[in-house]
Amino acid sequence: MWGLRSAPQKLVDASGFGWKHLEDRSESSAAMVTAYVAAQRSAPDDVLPTVARVAEKLLADSANRGLVAELVEDFQNLASHGLEQLRTAQEIRTALGPRTLDLWDEVELFWTDVAHWRRGTGEPMRHNADILSVENEALRTQVWTSNRSLGDGTRVGLPEAVLFERAGGEPISSRGPA
Repeated sequence: MWGLRSAPQKLVDASGFGWKHLEDRSESSAAMVTAYVAAQRSAPDDVLPTVARVAEKLLADSANRGLVAELVEDFQNLASHGLEQLRTAQEIRTALGPRTLDLWDEVELFWTDVAHWRRGTGEPMRHNADILSVENEALRTQVWTSNRSLGDGTRVGLPEAVLFERAGGEPISSRGPA
């Protein structure tokens, strides 16, 4: 049965969310929903370890690297918000396998570079209070996984990542093994 499902479907199924309930079946949506479900403290105890095992297994095929990088990025962004209902970065890292941990470090370095670059532009940083107060769960899933809270109450997100890459910053895809 493992071989009959797509990589995004395997991730979503591992979270217990259910592939049939996912309206947008893109890799990005699959990673986002999987990370959001697995990072919740209210999720059953086996969800995060199951997702981590599937991610590690998917990384055996280099074609799945982008999907798992998105999952890791979403996990990191969720953990960065420091919210009580979400697992911490350390709790998530503890569940991950060695290949996924290597990817975690690459993604972390990318976002550190984005934040450093963004601060260096001299433009005012966006605050994270607006995204942390979102009440609609569907919208919250999107904004919490696409933005990273920084220690000073500001944030960086996808717009900054795109601008960083356009300014010559090294994208995640070129940082690790193909």
